[in-house]
This record gives sequence, C-alpha cells and structure tokens, in this order.
Amino acid sequence: MSEATHDNFVTEMGRQVAVEVDDLGAASATLDIYFLAYLRRMARFGYFTFGPIHIDVGVIEDIVRRTTEKAPAGTQGSHGWSDEFDFVDYSRRLMAEVQRSGRRRIDELHYLLTFMRIDRGLPKRVFGELGVSPEEVEEFAERGSFAAQPLEKLYSPEEAAEYLNIHVQTVRAWIRSGRLRARRLAGQRALRITASDLQSVLEPVSPGED
Repeated sequence: MSEATHDNFVTEMGRQVAVEVDDLGAASATLDIYFLAYLRRMARFGYFTFGPIHIDVGVIEDIVRRTTEKAPAGTQGSHGWSDEFDFVDYSRRLMAEVQRSGRRRIDELHYLLTFMRIDRGLPKRVFGELGVSPEEVEEFAERGSFAAQPLEKLYSPEEAAEYLNIHVQTVRAWIRSGRLRARRLAGQRALRITASDLQSVLEPVSPGED
C-alpha cells in the first residue's frame, strides 16, 4: 500500500465513522462504531469476507444500532471518541501490528488483526463466536493479497444438502463430527459452508471403481 493509498484509507475511515455516528444518531463514536465503519469500508455486497472470516455487515449494524447510546433528542451526536473507547490505546495496538508484520505502512490487514486482538466490545464478541484466530488470518494473508480476495459462495446446510444430493441431516451430522467445516454468521446461530469446504468432502473415484 502506497503512502497516498494509506492516507486515503485513514481519511475514508474517519469519514465513514462520521457517517455511522450520524446515521445511528449516536452520542459519540465508540469502538463498536469504529469496527462497523471498518467492515462497511471493506465489505462487498454487504459481506466482509477474508479467508476464514465471513461477516454479514447488516447483522453487525443491527447489533450496533440496538446497543449504541443515542444523542439526546433534538441534538446532534459528536464525531469525537466516546469515553469508553481509548483510541490512543487502539492506535498503539495498531502500530504494534505494523511492527510485528515488518511492513512499513499501515494497511487494512493491520486494522483487522488489531480488532481481532481487542479484548472487549463487539470485536471480541464477533471473533469469539467465529472461532477464528489472528494466526489463521495471518497464514491466509501470506498466500495472497488482502484487498483482492474474491468472495466465495456460501451455502446454508439445506443448500449444501441439495448441492451434494444428500439429506440435510447428513450434512448436519458431518458438521458435528468435524468431517465438514462450517462457520456461524457473526451474531447469529445460522451456519454457512464455503464452496471449497463442500469440495473437501468429495473424493476422486479410481478408474474401474463403481
């Protein structure tokens, strides 16, 4: 990421936070709003997808909308940081990610890893429910570009069963046993299975085998 691109991204993040504060009618900018702004900035077609992470941004927005302190009626919220969000601490964590990575410029992956290592608020809840570690994300990032990863089709258990031409209870049994990997949508109990994980249960047939 060039310096100009980095500066533009930081600027756009600031603008997105202001948009979220106004849209939510929030009293001030919180950690959860900052997280939502990041997801919104990086999402495609309403989903944030990177390697093992799949987040429905609409679900996150609904949670933030229901839990954010609103500005008093007839007043406009502040675009400044709320007392509960230590932005200086977040910035220090962000710079620690930059130093750990060995890359000279702050990029989108640094932001993501910082959110993943935050031990409070909505980021902690979301990544805890997803069960994805920063190490898994870093391993995935080493195999390709962060900004250019294509979206992978997601299947519900029912859609997966139809795709494989098997009963949905078989799909659920495979998920419980660990044979088929599945993930939960952040903030929901709904299961989703990636196209590549579906392919993992298909085995090639040897010549002459029925």
